[in-house]
Amino acid sequence: MESTQELILSLFPPEARSNSSLQLLARKADALTAASVLPQRLDAFVALYSWTRERDNAICSPLPVGPDAAEEVADPNSKRSLVWTTILESSPEVLARYRESIALILRETDGLTFFSTSGLPSDRGLLAETSERLSRILLPSSREDTDLSKLFLRMFPSRKQVDRFFDTPPERFDRIVSLAAPSEDSDAWPPMVETLLDALSLLGARVQGLGLSEELRMRSRPGPIQQSPFYRLTRSADALVTAVKTHDGIALADKGLRQTVADCRAELQSIVNNLDANGVNLDVVYVLDVIRLSLLRVEALAAVLVAAPGHETKNAAQRLLTDVVRGRVEDRSIRRLAHNSLRLLARKITESAGKTGEHYITADRSEYWLMWRAALGGGLLTVATAGIKMVVTHSGLPLFVEGFISGLNYAVSFILLQIFGLVLATKQPSMTGAALARIVHRCRDASQSDELVTFVARIFRSQLAAALGNIIAVCFGAMAFSFAWRYATGAPFISEDTAQHTVESLNPFRSGTILFAALTGVILWVSSLVGGWIENWAVYNRLPQAIADHRLAGLLRRQTLTRISDVFSRNVSGWGGSIALGFMLGMTPPLARFFGLPIDVRHVTLSTGTVALSSASLGREAIDHGDLYWAALGIAFTFVLNLAVSFYLALMLALRAQDVSSKDHLEILRTLLRRFVQSPRDFFLPPATVAGSVVSTH
Repeated sequence: MESTQELILSLFPPEARSNSSLQLLARKADALTAASVLPQRLDAFVALYSWTRERDNAICSPLPVGPDAAEEVADPNSKRSLVWTTILESSPEVLARYRESIALILRETDGLTFFSTSGLPSDRGLLAETSERLSRILLPSSREDTDLSKLFLRMFPSRKQVDRFFDTPPERFDRIVSLAAPSEDSDAWPPMVETLLDALSLLGARVQGLGLSEELRMRSRPGPIQQSPFYRLTRSADALVTAVKTHDGIALADKGLRQTVADCRAELQSIVNNLDANGVNLDVVYVLDVIRLSLLRVEALAAVLVAAPGHETKNAAQRLLTDVVRGRVEDRSIRRLAHNSLRLLARKITESAGKTGEHYITADRSEYWLMWRAALGGGLLTVATAGIKMVVTHSGLPLFVEGFISGLNYAVSFILLQIFGLVLATKQPSMTGAALARIVHRCRDASQSDELVTFVARIFRSQLAAALGNIIAVCFGAMAFSFAWRYATGAPFISEDTAQHTVESLNPFRSGTILFAALTGVILWVSSLVGGWIENWAVYNRLPQAIADHRLAGLLRRQTLTRISDVFSRNVSGWGGSIALGFMLGMTPPLARFFGLPIDVRHVTLSTGTVALSSASLGREAIDHGDLYWAALGIAFTFVLNLAVSFYLALMLALRAQDVSSKDHLEILRTLLRRFVQSPRDFFLPPATVAGSVVSTH
């Protein structure tokens, strides 16, 4: 009997048989059809498939091709694949041996794990799944030849390879599948159908267990367990399995399963709505994502099992295989896992920050001038904060003590700002950015662009007023304090050497001021996330209600506890963000010095206060030497970077959490630039009154 290699070469003219690519193809095909054990068969199959993916200009087709395939033949990326399919169509003997090898692979491997878990996170939780995926990346894995999913990982090692294969035209994909295992092939498909039925049953049981877990039952709609769609899903799946095996009542069973899946999705949405109102828990979000993906897989499996023979079955199989193979490749992606699991939490946190940010946005002149007054008051309070900071950082304290006292100083100052209704400009951008994202999500339609521009103009002028008010107040307040101190004590508040070093440290070109200012912008953004997370955590754990129902009700009046609960609810995000910001600003420089890193922070209002205090101690010497001018330029850089970095990060996170696309980003930017050129005054000065109905942020 002729070998597969000889059969393939005999299809080509004698002068073409010496072609190196053709010789390699013949050897690989012969290795596949001659393999006697599964490991050899798998290695040969992967090698053959890899050969078809490579570019080739030299190999020729065994037969002339029609005009429809002329363009495909000319493409070096698909030429080898076309040659192989043409060989199979030209030689019934080679085709029979190839199909027998495929049938042996399907019979000797187990596809249950492949179809029931590929692309679906495990039930162990986010941290365990992250650890597992990290170990897959860092550690080598065993072959496990009987696991069909491992074969597809070898065939498609990257998402790019998956997309390249499954994005092929349907006609060509149908041709490839039909050659490998036609639908009438009794040897190849029965084991696969049994695997799909088992996968359907397994996924139904998995969704039932997750959907009826205590953490989801507490947040589901009330009712008996027997009426829960998660409880009914396994019965619907079993009914379809029985119908497929008996070839009786398939359409009715499929309709019942689809309705149950739809009911499960409605129940999931009810749980999500409950989380939106009562706080998001990361573990619950993770389980919801597992259920959502499992329901999609259930539908894909059912579509293949109930599809009519022929073209419909092949299309359903292609969709299922595409989903499963892509999922198997993404099983190693930590980024994908984090994106799916953190999206809802990010939305909740940014919404909390956005609600706080609404208080920093002025609409008319009365609110605008109130912002100026609050900013001036915030600047005056910052004078005391800057003075304490100068004393603490130049007292030679141990690093931890210095960082802790500095952080405490900042945290107390920021909380006092909130208590007295004062404003610190740098705390605004991360919150107004989140508020803007909420408006963008609602105003993506072109007809609502005027409302969006109006809102952006409000943010811009409110932020500018707060920043200028802070800087003016801290400058004059620091100078007044320094003169009062000198008058009372006869000595400057800080020594000349310390003052000179402080001024020189803000030179943007002789220090790391620019980098430090950008880093501070990141810290400002992170602090807003911490505040939003703390509020979400408090709401999820029902702390306001726990305060109102506390056992101290025997000592305090019920109304008093209710007021305390209301105050806590309104301020927990701001307090949490203020404390986080204070200690991050205070602890970052000492921690950096502990590790030998030349890292510092540059906060525009605090830096302005320290420069003003230093200038008052140096007198005209700072102006004569020009150091003060460079410090002023450093403060300008700090002003821009503090606000821009924190606003940008907050806006991008909030836009992604709100599922706003990059295309929408560009369109919004073009609209804003066009309106700024047409009417720049609106971005700097408010109208006397608010005319018309402008979009509400509440």
